[in-house]
Amino acid sequence: MRAKQLVAASLLLISSALPCGAAPMTQQERARVFASLPDWTGIWETVAWTQRTAAGRPAGGINEVKSKSVLAGHPPYNAEWEAKYQTGLKNLAALRATDGARKTCSFSFPLVMESPSLFQVAVTPEETLFVFVTQDVRHVYTDGRQHPPAEDLWPTRMGDSVAHWEGDTLVIDTIARLPTESIGVASPLSKLSERAHFIERVRRVSPDELQNEMTIEDPVALARPWTVTLKYRRVTDLDRMGNYDCLQNDRNPIVDGKLTIRP
Repeated sequence: MRAKQLVAASLLLISSALPCGAAPMTQQERARVFASLPDWTGIWETVAWTQRTAAGRPAGGINEVKSKSVLAGHPPYNAEWEAKYQTGLKNLAALRATDGARKTCSFSFPLVMESPSLFQVAVTPEETLFVFVTQDVRHVYTDGRQHPPAEDLWPTRMGDSVAHWEGDTLVIDTIARLPTESIGVASPLSKLSERAHFIERVRRVSPDELQNEMTIEDPVALARPWTVTLKYRRVTDLDRMGNYDCLQNDRNPIVDGKLTIRP
């Protein structure tokens, strides 16, 4: 009886994840859709972070990573947001304080798409999942559903993502991300408003390279749409992905508001 109850609950969860009024696919239909989807198996990392030391740190330091990072670039702000951005750059004391106290175990969208986190992509007929080594998961629904209505939508670190396939290209539409989160690595002042809207076109351009063309629109913060291209390389020297937690075996506690190193 217990097993039957668990099966019934599982079927209810699966059916509730489908669009309102949509009938679940048969096993044969699902197999046919699966066969038509692209193969993105493997472990991937962003090109900006491919050169690392044995300890996992960027070989050329964080400035080299920033020089390769497209999201760490200067956003095309409108006059109001540009003035705030420039004022923040001049406040060196505040920048140092922010940088010295920052400790991140995971990354929000869109930064997570150009972070040091390795990731895998699980492509299914109902959704595509970006599964990061930091234990974050980005759910991108491809079953025809739309974004929730305004009364059921609230900002989150990953935002709300729906998508459709155009051949072998996944076209992702993301809204409702937290405006308090930075968008670029080591760029605490690079932020967007709560109305930021992201369109990504993700495809595999070679056996060992994924490409993500991302266009960002923000009627509050940006003077024009901002398009960047993120590139990912297949990791060939790992056969599985572990879990990462920067609070485990912690050698970098924050003491009196400053990041420290413990022997």
